[in-house]
Amino acid sequence: MEQHKPKVMVLGTFHMRYTPDIYKVEFDDLLNERRQKEIREVVEKVKRFNPTKLAFEVVKENEEEINEEYWQYLNSEFELKIDEIHQYGFRIASELGHQKVYAVDWMKTVGNRGIGEVFEWAKTEQPDLYEYINEKYRSGRDFNLADKSIVDLMKEMNRESSVKREHEMYLALARIGSENDYVGIDWLRWWYQRNLIIYSNLAKLNSSPSDRTVLIIGAAHIHLVSQFLKESGMFDVEPAIAYL
Repeated sequence: MEQHKPKVMVLGTFHMRYTPDIYKVEFDDLLNERRQKEIREVVEKVKRFNPTKLAFEVVKENEEEINEEYWQYLNSEFELKIDEIHQYGFRIASELGHQKVYAVDWMKTVGNRGIGEVFEWAKTEQPDLYEYINEKYRSGRDFNLADKSIVDLMKEMNRESSVKREHEMYLALARIGSENDYVGIDWLRWWYQRNLIIYSNLAKLNSSPSDRTVLIIGAAHIHLVSQFLKESGMFDVEPAIAYL
């Protein structure tokens, strides 16, 4: 008889606040009536997964702080900010009666180059590869909400084709560097380490077969976090697109 496993949904999203991501999303006032209605639609769709836990792209060290905000929100003492953790996460968790939310991210530096340094190096030293990456993966990929709904954008980001394309770009970055200086890999090792730590924190969080966790995280993480969860053999990974 097959043993039941904890279930995890990796919900990829755009960052509603500023972050130095490779891709940007241009959007209007997310607190206006139209956008709030669209955000509520995403919330209702994700609630159908019936999660027992909500995990966020927040560094583990800030878990107590994010829970203080969440408890204030439960007591009507906190106004939601323009942030996917608040707009999606706090709403889903509170409406399903959760008493706690979870932080699973890691962002410490380990002496490696930043992503900006990698692109700057490639621009000068490997212009052909730089242009290839720009044209194939970066140009025209900044998402604009002006002509679409938040629901449609979330669907686009969580489609298998989009997830695959995003990961392909990171593998293209691995080709940046000289014979003895692996410039792109210098950043990628941090990227892999970060996603492995997110996986490890999720694994510790999901100890019971009845656990059903939604991880709300930037869409760039979907491939690796899902891969690590699946290949561990410990979890059933439910694609977010099935609920969106």
